[in-house]
Amino acid sequence: MNEKIIAYIKNEIIAEPTLKINSQDELLQEGVLDSLGMMKLILFLEKQYMRRVPSEDMTLENFRTVEKIATYFSA
Repeated sequence: MNEKIIAYIKNEIIAEPTLKINSQDELLQEGVLDSLGMMKLILFLEKQYMRRVPSEDMTLENFRTVEKIATYFSA
Protein backbone atom coordinates (compact mmCIF):
# COMPACT_ATOMS: atom_id res chain seq x y z
CA MET A 1 0.00 0.00 0.00
CA ASN A 2 2.85 2.41 0.80
CA GLU A 3 4.23 2.19 -2.73
CA LYS A 4 0.81 2.86 -4.25
CA ILE A 5 0.34 5.97 -2.09
CA ILE A 6 3.83 7.26 -2.89
CA ALA A 7 3.33 6.65 -6.63
CA TYR A 8 0.04 8.55 -6.57
CA ILE A 9 1.60 11.50 -4.76
CA LYS A 10 4.58 11.62 -7.14
CA ASN A 11 2.66 11.12 -10.37
CA GLU A 12 -0.75 12.68 -9.80
CA ILE A 13 -0.40 15.38 -7.16
CA ILE A 14 3.05 16.89 -7.46
CA ALA A 15 3.99 15.59 -10.93
CA GLU A 16 7.60 14.86 -9.96
CA PRO A 17 8.08 11.11 -10.52
CA THR A 18 11.77 11.29 -9.60
CA LEU A 19 11.20 12.89 -6.17
CA LYS A 20 12.36 10.68 -3.31
CA ILE A 21 9.59 10.08 -0.75
CA ASN A 22 9.81 7.47 1.93
CA SER A 23 7.10 6.12 4.20
CA GLN A 24 8.21 8.17 7.22
CA ASP A 25 8.48 11.60 5.51
CA GLU A 26 6.27 14.25 7.10
CA LEU A 27 4.06 15.06 4.10
CA LEU A 28 2.67 18.42 5.21
CA GLN A 29 5.47 19.59 7.48
CA GLU A 30 8.19 18.91 4.87
CA GLY A 31 6.15 20.55 2.12
CA VAL A 32 5.60 17.41 0.05
CA LEU A 33 1.85 18.13 0.09
CA ASP A 34 -0.24 21.17 0.83
CA SER A 35 -3.79 21.00 2.15
CA LEU A 36 -5.27 20.71 -1.34
CA GLY A 37 -2.88 17.90 -2.21
CA MET A 38 -3.81 16.10 0.98
CA MET A 39 -7.50 16.34 0.10
CA LYS A 40 -6.80 14.94 -3.38
CA LEU A 41 -4.92 12.07 -1.79
CA ILE A 42 -7.75 11.35 0.64
CA LEU A 43 -10.31 11.36 -2.19
CA PHE A 44 -8.13 8.95 -4.19
CA LEU A 45 -7.79 6.63 -1.21
CA GLU A 46 -11.51 6.73 -0.45
CA LYS A 47 -12.25 5.62 -4.02
CA GLN A 48 -9.41 3.10 -4.13
CA TYR A 49 -10.35 1.38 -0.87
CA MET A 50 -14.09 2.15 -0.94
CA ARG A 51 -13.92 3.65 2.52
CA ARG A 52 -15.12 7.11 3.51
CA VAL A 53 -12.89 9.13 5.85
CA PRO A 54 -15.03 10.99 8.40
CA SER A 55 -13.94 14.57 9.01
CA GLU A 56 -13.02 13.77 12.62
CA ASP A 57 -10.45 11.24 11.31
CA MET A 58 -8.73 13.81 9.06
CA THR A 59 -6.01 14.55 11.58
CA LEU A 60 -2.25 14.82 11.45
CA GLU A 61 -2.10 11.71 13.59
CA ASN A 62 -3.73 9.68 10.79
CA PHE A 63 -2.27 11.47 7.75
CA ARG A 64 1.16 12.76 8.81
CA THR A 65 3.17 10.17 6.84
CA VAL A 66 2.55 7.54 4.17
CA GLU A 67 3.09 4.91 6.85
CA LYS A 68 0.36 6.40 9.07
CA ILE A 69 -2.00 6.68 6.08
CA ALA A 70 -1.45 3.03 5.20
CA THR A 71 -2.04 2.03 8.80
CA TYR A 72 -5.26 4.04 8.91
CA PHE A 73 -6.63 2.48 5.70
CA SER A 74 -5.63 -1.06 6.63
CA ALA A 75 -7.36 -0.89 10.04
